[in-house]
Amino acid sequence: NDSWGFNIGDSKYKTAEEVERELVRAAGNNSNLLMNIGPYPNGEIDPQFQTRLRAVGEWLSKYGDSIYGTRGGPIAPADWGVTTQKEGKIYVHVLNWEAPLLAVPPIKGKIADAHVLLDNQSITFTQNADGVVLKLPSTAQGETDRVVVLTVSRAN
Repeated sequence: NDSWGFNIGDSKYKTAEEVERELVRAAGNNSNLLMNIGPYPNGEIDPQFQTRLRAVGEWLSKYGDSIYGTRGGPIAPADWGVTTQKEGKIYVHVLNWEAPLLAVPPIKGKIADAHVLLDNQSITFTQNADGVVLKLPSTAQGETDRVVVLTVSRAN
């Protein structure tokens, strides 16, 4: 909700989509997300929290490769989203961008492949000394985060 600690009067709970966005932004900023969810005195977890945790868990079952074991990416977080990286891959998390083209600053290495994480759909891109331009697929209905995977070789 809107409180940092327990506040019995604060019932403005975040949606699963808001939690997913917070998680992605935390990963892209090279940090972690700690969710302050505690049990009732009888040991039960609030059903609203259970619902959100299950939804975020389902999201992670699809997109977890772009979060687990990653560090903040080589591109600084921006209004459109963030990047994460690991093992020769850069994950471009597009959170707020509806245009068909996304231009990002130059990255080290040559991009060998670009595809959508969820369905492996190939992404058209151009790369030069000025940066990288990605041709993005349309946002799917209910999609919180479009993740494009860039496979990068470190040799230029």
